[in-house]
Amino acid sequence: MKHLLPALLILTACTSQPKTDTRPIVFVGTYTEDLGFVQGKAAGIYTCRLDTLTGALEITDTTTGIANPSFLTISPDKKYLYAVAENGGKPDAPYGSVAAYRIETDGRLVKINEVPSYGAAPCHVSTDASGKYVLIANYVTGNVVSYSVHPDGSLSDSLSSDKHPGATPWAHMIIPAPSGPGRILAVDKGDDQVFLYDLEAGKLRRVDSLRLSPGAGPRHFDFHPADPTLGFVINENSSSIASVRFDARGLRPAVLDSLSTLPAGFRGKNTCADIHVHPNGRFVYGSNRGHNSIAIFSVDAASGKLTLVGHESTQGALPRNFMITPDGKMLLAANQNSDTVAAFRIDPATGKLTPGGAVSRVPTPVCLKIW
Repeated sequence: MKHLLPALLILTACTSQPKTDTRPIVFVGTYTEDLGFVQGKAAGIYTCRLDTLTGALEITDTTTGIANPSFLTISPDKKYLYAVAENGGKPDAPYGSVAAYRIETDGRLVKINEVPSYGAAPCHVSTDASGKYVLIANYVTGNVVSYSVHPDGSLSDSLSSDKHPGATPWAHMIIPAPSGPGRILAVDKGDDQVFLYDLEAGKLRRVDSLRLSPGAGPRHFDFHPADPTLGFVINENSSSIASVRFDARGLRPAVLDSLSTLPAGFRGKNTCADIHVHPNGRFVYGSNRGHNSIAIFSVDAASGKLTLVGHESTQGALPRNFMITPDGKMLLAANQNSDTVAAFRIDPATGKLTPGGAVSRVPTPVCLKIW
């Protein structure tokens, strides 16, 4: 028996396989520098594993070499990640940039290339529905820019750039609209408008717009998952959300309803940041910075009427973006100024949030994307 023991140990060592980590991967965009309005403490883009029971995030890798990767997007085929570098606006560095990464099977990011944003402070990035084009919004210069994606995931030089009208345009978001191929929506906080574009051979052509109340400061937008004619905009300055109806072509937008994101009697300073519709289409969520909460609304899809359900503290300071998991069971909120990501369970019947037990430490988190 003594002679068999070493052989058994060798056999066990040879046949054992490393355990595969099946936890979902979440990428976290961050600020890495002191920009005045934020004291960035991060090292770059964080690759994290998500515990689906507790909502805890475990950082497994850090992608450095990019400054202020505040917003991220993942290509429709899940092969690539694109990140803005929120810089520019200086004589020696007038532009920010956008970087392309290949996503390895373990979630590590391998940089492919980086190109100028052709504007200052790029703050949002997305792809069109096909994944053939990347779109960015430059906040300070108020322009949106398009790029072509090469077969290896790398970015071309810019194909087009459109500067929004008005005295102080501040482009804050650009996303594909679900109404059909080539329809693009951009939100401008400074001009209080939502702009609609046609994307033709990768070039942006403005075709329509929705004007919000003066000073509202529209910031982010999301669409109903089952009705491409229904969307929702969150207004940063007026702390409100509005439901919006489009025609069948995704044009002629009109506001249906609007409600405050704040509880009655709140008198403190507040600005709004992000908005998402629950996958079941029954609830809309928006983040309050100041009140430091997620505002919860139910929505009637037929009429667009909104009803306030309540508020849930984000257990941190200045919640920026947040994400809802694809199964609709969990919400994660990025608390930029307290360096935390807080997890909540979602009641699918009421839309209410319950703290999930996990508040994870992540430096200066801004954007959360699940892979």
